[in-house]
Amino acid sequence: MSVEGKWNLKVSTPMGEQTPVLILNVSGNECSGSFAGAQGAADFSGGSIEGDNVSFSLEVEAMGQKIKLECTATIDGDKISGELKSTMSPAQFSGERA
Repeated sequence: MSVEGKWNLKVSTPMGEQTPVLILNVSGNECSGSFAGAQGAADFSGGSIEGDNVSFSLEVEAMGQKIKLECTATIDGDKISGELKSTMSPAQFSGERA
């Protein structure tokens, strides 16, 4: 099944559960898209896809500062799970295709 599409995420953070929306666009083995949540939205490009595994990085603004997020995820049908790494702390997430 394609990794492309809109994904509703649940991210466990030190500030509680966040519910951003991830949009993945696919071209060959590369992905781009957007990540939007309560702290704002950011577009990204240059991500990679290997089978059901996706990885990308982006910058978001949170608490008045820019934070780089590195995302790794695995897609299993209509489910997604993975980790967001930042300078603050890693956060686990899961979600479903919208």
